[in-house]
This record gives sequence, C-alpha cells and structure tokens, in this order.
Amino acid sequence: MKFYTSYFYQLRFFPPNAIPLSTAVFDPRWYFNFQKQGHVWKDKRGVYNGLRAGPLVPGEQCEGLCYGSEGCDAKPNYCRFLQAYRRQLDELDFAEIIGRAERLAKKIQNKEGFSEEPIIILLFHEAPTNPCSERWPVQKWFQDNGYEISEWKK
Repeated sequence: MKFYTSYFYQLRFFPPNAIPLSTAVFDPRWYFNFQKQGHVWKDKRGVYNGLRAGPLVPGEQCEGLCYGSEGCDAKPNYCRFLQAYRRQLDELDFAEIIGRAERLAKKIQNKEGFSEEPIIILLFHEAPTNPCSERWPVQKWFQDNGYEISEWKK
C-alpha cells in the first residue's frame, strides 16, 4: 500500500480510493463537516474526511516550541519543534503505525467496494514549499524505516 503526504487544500482533488489522515493538532473545521472533532463523513467525491492519525499528531513534548513563521529565526534543521517531533516519531512502533493505517484503508475499501488499491495520504497544514512543515520529519522517518513515501500529486 502506498503512503503519501499532502496538505488540507489538496483534499478536494483526492480520488475516492484516497484515505486522508490528519496529522494536525488542530484540523480545519470543514474537515469534520463543521461538527465536533471525530466526526467522519464522505464528501461529494466519496472521499472520507475527519480521519486522524493520532500517533502522528505533535504531542506534549512539542508544545510551546513553535511560534510560526513570524516568531521563528531558526533554520528547519535546527528547529526545536521539528527536533522534538522527530524524537516523538522515533518512540513509535513504525510497523504498528503502518499496520493500523493499512487495516483502516482495507476496511474502507471493503465497505465502499472500490477496486483500486487504497492510498494513505497524511495531511499537514503547510504546503510542501514550507521548509518548516512536519511533513519533512515524517517523510524522513518513513525513509529511515525503509518505507517509500512522497508528496501526492494530482
């Protein structure tokens, strides 16, 4: 099963076999159809919205370390937030994370009956042009665990 990274804006272009999983601390309200976090629904193209990759959401060890682009004078390689986030990822069981995502994707595929292989797309707020995105530690974490991942292209 293929894994990709992308950002919330691109979700409107995903095919029905895409399984988007948010990695954001705070998701856009529309991602839950303006309901409470945890509300899962399908958009007009049949793509599920509202699903989250909980273990990949920046945790407590990342709190207070990012001040946004206005308050940041660090280069991404020296960013305390991204370093803490990578340490968080390294504490996870990579095989378990992959297995959970693949089981979810297969469950949705069976329920919806689409024949294409599901693809998992990890969602971030930032576009891939932003060097301070959490996508970079996630992509590196996948690569370091021998798993191919790249940015989704429509």
